[in-house]
Amino acid sequence: MATTLTYRELRRQVRALAKEVRQATEAHKKLARTLNAEAKDTGRIAEQIAALKVDSSTVAETREVSRIMQGLSTTALAYSTAADEASLAATAADQEAVRLHDGIQQAADRSPVPMAKASWYTQE
Repeated sequence: MATTLTYRELRRQVRALAKEVRQATEAHKKLARTLNAEAKDTGRIAEQIAALKVDSSTVAETREVSRIMQGLSTTALAYSTAADEASLAATAADQEAVRLHDGIQQAADRSPVPMAKASWYTQE
């Protein structure tokens, strides 16, 4: 059974979505910074162990771990950029809903006549 989505509920859900996405974005940015720092540290370790004449396979594997971590950092940063855009789109959708429908909601709120529960209120 489908529930009726009211103007106020739509706006509440859109604002909640935008907030949730912003929070997730910050977490991904923090992860990207951490991975980037760890990748640089791992790269330095690879150079240090190479200078100590550690076997070439170990040095190569350490360098590969550094490259993988850098790739993960780049991907996390790209994801956070996309999430930023999604948050902005949700905020814009909320603002557009206000622009297009807030006057209607205010008029309905001021009306002394209760709204009927008629299906013809829905627009196709």
